[in-house]
Amino acid sequence: MKGMICQRILLIGLMSLSVSAFAESSEQPDVHVGDRWAWQHTNGLVNEMDRTQIEDVIEITDKEIKTRVRVKGQPGSAVAVYSRDWSPIDIVSARYAPLLKELDFPLQVGKKWNAEADKMLFSNGKHGKFFLKAEVAALENITVPAGSFDAYRVNLSIEAAGTDEEANIGHTTEAIWYAPSVKRYVKLESTFARDGRVRSKDIFDLLEYSLR
Repeated sequence: MKGMICQRILLIGLMSLSVSAFAESSEQPDVHVGDRWAWQHTNGLVNEMDRTQIEDVIEITDKEIKTRVRVKGQPGSAVAVYSRDWSPIDIVSARYAPLLKELDFPLQVGKKWNAEADKMLFSNGKHGKFFLKAEVAALENITVPAGSFDAYRVNLSIEAAGTDEEANIGHTTEAIWYAPSVKRYVKLESTFARDGRVRSKDIFDLLEYSLR
């Protein structure tokens, strides 16, 4: 009986040590060409799943990650460019200068940062100024279609101020669950409001992934 109790205490201690080690920090991911992720998108305003978005890493440099983005079942694809910490630089619909710093490695619970960026829409060339506040709020175990993952929840608050980008002036709140084992987010919730009303709510849940 004493042996069983000691084994249980040792097991609990090892589990606690593992959680503590994981919670301490998460370094910038080591991404490779061929890594792939697929997310289910849900329109949160009507709770309707409407598309599957797939993203593959196609090129990596010292400073950037380039991916191919496509929607399952639809022809064509687009190219997106991120910093090595997955902050958007040149995505499907817009370009950020210098970038939109959504993540700041190493991630640690309680870490905060502020950033700003200019955003240019490809559709009309208009610009807007984005002011971002971020915090690594918690380490959580989250379940999505791809499985259960330990993930850092990063809360973002983004204010868009007008220069000449009328369409996107407003406030965005985001929650990003970044899982080190996946090297990307496993869940993302983004809500955009303007003039006191919620205009859109997007939810992405990881369906599957493949790492090289």
